[in-house]
Amino acid sequence: MNLSAVYRAVELISNSIASLPIKILIQDESGKNEADKHPLNYVFSDRNTDNLISRFTLMKLLVQSVLLRGNGFALIERANGNVKALRYLEPNDVNIVYDKIKNKLYYDIPMLKQRVEPKEMIHLVMFSYDGVKGLSVLQNAARSLGIAHSSENAAKSFFDNGMMINGILKVQGPVNQKQREDLRSAWNETYTANGSGIAILQGNMEYQSVQLSAKESQMLESRQFSVTDIARFFGINPVLLGDLSKVSFNTLEAVQNEFLVHTLQPYISMIENEFDRKLLRQSEDNLSITLETNEILRTDKAAQSNYYSTLINSGVLSINEVRKELGYNGIGEDGDKHYLLLLADRKSGSA
Repeated sequence: MNLSAVYRAVELISNSIASLPIKILIQDESGKNEADKHPLNYVFSDRNTDNLISRFTLMKLLVQSVLLRGNGFALIERANGNVKALRYLEPNDVNIVYDKIKNKLYYDIPMLKQRVEPKEMIHLVMFSYDGVKGLSVLQNAARSLGIAHSSENAAKSFFDNGMMINGILKVQGPVNQKQREDLRSAWNETYTANGSGIAILQGNMEYQSVQLSAKESQMLESRQFSVTDIARFFGINPVLLGDLSKVSFNTLEAVQNEFLVHTLQPYISMIENEFDRKLLRQSEDNLSITLETNEILRTDKAAQSNYYSTLINSGVLSINEVRKELGYNGIGEDGDKHYLLLLADRKSGSA
């Protein structure tokens, strides 16, 4: 996390996921509608005093754990069989006990002196070889991150030394130990950040560099490549990590859509699937837990307008359904009607 590209990538993904509203949907004859009175709505509400942390913090910590540790854990706390709270657990506090031969799994939590069955534990995993124990992005990107750290350390060392390049000061003729130390001290005092930067060599002295300059070693290019390589591991467009070398206003909307589809959607699906499996009863097969992605589109009014216009014109949503999602009141019974605008009618402007 000391690398700015890694810090930004983790913050961007975790904050974006944590910002999404969590909705409980019910499938009935009229389609999918919000189950406003379902108990899980209160579980994900910040008014739930059984949760020690807010919903935003819980979701952010879970996603961060998946990215940085490979596994995200939340203990399901129940009362009378109903979910009352989700308790975040650090990956270091949970031991995964998995028997491949018997296909048995449970979680050991030493600090709670508790053995937890899978159905009582939210366990988020993105990358794994066995489907149970997750591997973090940092583990897979260890080599690239090592190169990035080396580049940053080289830059720090270069500037700490006053941008002075290491070298050899040749002196014609013999010099004793005290003369060598005096020459070294005089050179450092003059040719460093604290000195004047002007070196005066006597006739019998010559300076020879033994270190590549920042330009010759392509320090800036290496640091720039590290940003691109880290972005590739996290599945993020480098533009979102501050690399504006190839950005234009025409690409910003495409970058935002790409971020939603290729970066966030896998994490959203992972969370939705785990929540459905662990938080809903088997008898509630007509219910689903959804992370509402329309929240992301609100930052782009043009994209949001085109999105809702398409749904209305295709008869997918009514005007009142769209107004409800946007937080507005309905416009009466006519707003509940669904209209189908055919392709030929779109060109002529008639319904």
